[in-house]
Amino acid sequence: MTTWSRPAALLAASLVATALAVPAIAAPVDPTTDITVGTPQELAKALANAKPGATITLAPGAYEGEFVITAAGSAAAPITLTGPREAVLSNGGGYGLHLNGAAHWRLNGFSVRRSAKGVVLDRSHHVVLDGLHLSTVDEEAVHFRTSSSDNVIRRSTIRDTGRGKPQFGEGIYFGSAKSNWKKFGENGGKGPDRSDRNQALENTIGPGVTAEHVDVKEGTAGGVIRGNSFDGHGISGQNYADSWVDVKGDGYLVEGNRGTFDGSGALVDGYQTHTVVDGTGCGTVFRANDSDLGGAKGWAINVTNQNKCAKPAVVHSDNKVRNAGRGLTNIEVGAP
Repeated sequence: MTTWSRPAALLAASLVATALAVPAIAAPVDPTTDITVGTPQELAKALANAKPGATITLAPGAYEGEFVITAAGSAAAPITLTGPREAVLSNGGGYGLHLNGAAHWRLNGFSVRRSAKGVVLDRSHHVVLDGLHLSTVDEEAVHFRTSSSDNVIRRSTIRDTGRGKPQFGEGIYFGSAKSNWKKFGENGGKGPDRSDRNQALENTIGPGVTAEHVDVKEGTAGGVIRGNSFDGHGISGQNYADSWVDVKGDGYLVEGNRGTFDGSGALVDGYQTHTVVDGTGCGTVFRANDSDLGGAKGWAINVTNQNKCAKPAVVHSDNKVRNAGRGLTNIEVGAP
């Protein structure tokens, strides 16, 4: 048995306490997992190297260039690109941001401006656009294309589209027109662009959106357009763009939206349905929408194709209308 003198015991206790006080060595930071970028070059590199679970944070500033996302996250570990409104992506000759074959991304907060198109998704799934600010684009602001399905745009603002081509200035665009299926359709262009089950939720769209605020193309199905605010000021009427929403796909729910128009523009109806391909454009449900057409000559909800559909559209009685030349709708109103 060892007997310690008092000084030796105090020294031993001090050494033990010192050892216990040594901080643990921090794990190395993976720069591809959490990174803040401040230049276009840094952003392009971070997007190219992104891994599941990564967060890329944009510092305030201008990001001019070609930004393409091809990496995929996962349901358990999505990839996040986030930044303040003062972080502005632009590409005068192309897409402000292009997701091509991407999946499970979260795009939060930043702006896209001064681009030929805003944000374009091709073959991309389970992407959430949340709180983005899109404006001053030559054509459409957001396009879900080439069988991009199960995506959401929510709580975002869109204005001043179609600055170069008013007839193509849609706010949000689901799918592709039949004339473009050969380029963006399935089965090598032999089938439709099945960009299905996409959702537009609680967005503020307009003024200055020169085509439809939400354009739903033939061949798509199962989407939701809910809780949005549409301001028709500046709608051009070009290429038949004379409504806030035009549904040519199947089985859509259009619910709880608020539309206004101040008379400046070519708005005719608030909402329209059309059949472009036989048997499509059917089964839309309109519920609890509030429409002020500001004296426009048409209907709040104009169902143009009811006799062409095996599953007809339904306009519920909880839809409201003011200042429409023709009234609420041209079909029989259903129960709420």
